[in-house]
Amino acid sequence: MKSLRRALRMSLKYRWSLAVSIVFSFFVALFWGANLGAVYPFIEVVLHNKSLHEWADDRIAQSTQEIADRNLELEKCRNARLTADDQDSRAAIESTIFALTTGISQQEKKIEQTNKLKPWIQAYAPADPFATLKLVVLFMILGTFARGVFLAGNMYLVARVSQRTILDMQNQIFQNVLQMEMSEIGVKGTGDLINRIRGETMAIGGAIRTLYGQTIREPMKMGACLMGAAWVNWRLLLFSMIVCPVAMAIMFALARQAKKASRRAMEDSAHLLNRLYQALMYLRIVKSNNMQPYEAGRFQLIGRDVYRKAMRIALYNALSRTNNELLSVLVIGLSVLAGGYLVLNQQTHLFGIRMSPMPMDFGQIVLFFAFLIGAVDPLRKLGDVYTELQGGIVAADRVFPIIDQIPLVAEPVNPISLSPSPRSIEFRSVWYSYETGLPVLRDVSFDVPAGSSLAIIGQNGCGKSTLINLLPRFFDPESGQISINGQDLKQLSLKGIREDIGYVTQTTMLFGDSIAANISYGSPCATPVEIETAAKRAHAHSFISQLGEGYESQIGEHGNKLSGGQRQRLSLARAILKNPRILILDEATSQIDSESEHLILDTMREFMKGRTTLIVTHRMATLELVDRILVMAEGRVVDCGTHEELLSRCSVYRRLRNLALEVAA
Repeated sequence: MKSLRRALRMSLKYRWSLAVSIVFSFFVALFWGANLGAVYPFIEVVLHNKSLHEWADDRIAQSTQEIADRNLELEKCRNARLTADDQDSRAAIESTIFALTTGISQQEKKIEQTNKLKPWIQAYAPADPFATLKLVVLFMILGTFARGVFLAGNMYLVARVSQRTILDMQNQIFQNVLQMEMSEIGVKGTGDLINRIRGETMAIGGAIRTLYGQTIREPMKMGACLMGAAWVNWRLLLFSMIVCPVAMAIMFALARQAKKASRRAMEDSAHLLNRLYQALMYLRIVKSNNMQPYEAGRFQLIGRDVYRKAMRIALYNALSRTNNELLSVLVIGLSVLAGGYLVLNQQTHLFGIRMSPMPMDFGQIVLFFAFLIGAVDPLRKLGDVYTELQGGIVAADRVFPIIDQIPLVAEPVNPISLSPSPRSIEFRSVWYSYETGLPVLRDVSFDVPAGSSLAIIGQNGCGKSTLINLLPRFFDPESGQISINGQDLKQLSLKGIREDIGYVTQTTMLFGDSIAANISYGSPCATPVEIETAAKRAHAHSFISQLGEGYESQIGEHGNKLSGGQRQRLSLARAILKNPRILILDEATSQIDSESEHLILDTMREFMKGRTTLIVTHRMATLELVDRILVMAEGRVVDCGTHEELLSRCSVYRRLRNLALEVAA
């Protein structure tokens, strides 16, 4: 509930819309009660073939006669009290006197109320019974129209507040996810994060819409009806409501169970989305290994769990609805029995308890039933509201930890800015683990002088990619220090570090956009000429110019309309256009054919001049570009030196070189 309160505080940003929606809710409730109140003139006036003028005169005459009759009885009781012999007789007479006095007072009030209405009736009410019926019907139509206008306005404004709050929340979550350490995203799962950003914020929005809509509007409608019923007979109303506490307790118990089920359902839904995302992302692998039945079976298995949780929630909702329906019938049934007894027998007491100061007439009891039925409908809707709110509470409990999460890789309070000089890099005793107790990097130390180049080689899993991912601070080392120009990375501006780095990976990362947009990603101010120049240097211009729309051609999701080599060249063009001081190439030529590789290596050789460059590679041809080579094994630095130095002294390097030559042959 605490998390949902935070969401409500966020929604108060749109307090004017909320204020107007609450005013609209008040008028919805007012016209709801007024329409039900129209039952009384219909029963008491029209069905007795009277006009309102005749009804007012008859009402005054009946009350005057009732007062006269009661005064006669009152005089008799007072005389009898003087001659009463015992205490019990006097007490009974006193009770009768009190009832008569109260009845006279009620009739006097009725006369007073009717006299206040008479000038309005004489001025505006028709004198014909059928014309009166038309007036009642017109009042109901106009009241329903007005209620509909205010209801539409209320629902629109509440939806606006809900949708704007959802948008604000989604923006906050996405901004925070973008600041997360890469390993955190891997742990949570892309599908889970997408589900929280989209699905669970929508659940919170639904709860906000319910709270500001039905939770305000329906109690107002119910309150208007209950006040009307209490005005008719408040004692009978209290008697009719005696079953409410038990029904409300059952509703709360069912809602608590629904909340637990909702939490488990959301967790399973996130798991299902993760599975779906991975299967579609790696669909080629799934198909090439004939794993479609396996993936379909696993999806169905998780889907069945989600289905069972959803059906459990549906069961609780159904039971809650049944409970509310039963409550409604019990309340109305009790009022019908009690009210029917009082009217049919013209009684004022029930089980020895006074229900009214004077017997109720047919019009009063019908009006009471109308107001009670009008109160039951909002009560039934509120039962559904409570269950829906539980889903919003669960969603808020899962969303706000993401909003509150402090990124492990954070911008320093007072970042140091570096001069626009070439960058030197230094690693000192760096350790890193994805899982506790299983280090991927072990006491790694090396340096790369400004403007020089270093190749990092080693068998798969030795920590090469992890090592270079520490430099842009995708995550921070557990211990040790990484420096640029002698300054600790953690003291430098995070934005400045990444502006200095051009990063090309083996797995090409392209967006479902145009070629020009992908090349200029990270360089939004680049001109078309600069984009084309970068593409030419990456040997991508030739195939781009052959496409129907050239640089404006759409490349599809992940660039799937292009070959692997073409995608790799676009990634290189992006790095060239950025013109970084530090260049990181992680198997950047792995998907390029031999002819293109030769051309690109010439471009890279020229482009690397004056830039500090780190290259992860298995290709011997790429090693010719670098000044030194770093050899890694099992997360450690084995040796570092030139090609000739390593050949003479490093057995690991010789073995890796021989393996690479065998593969190339």
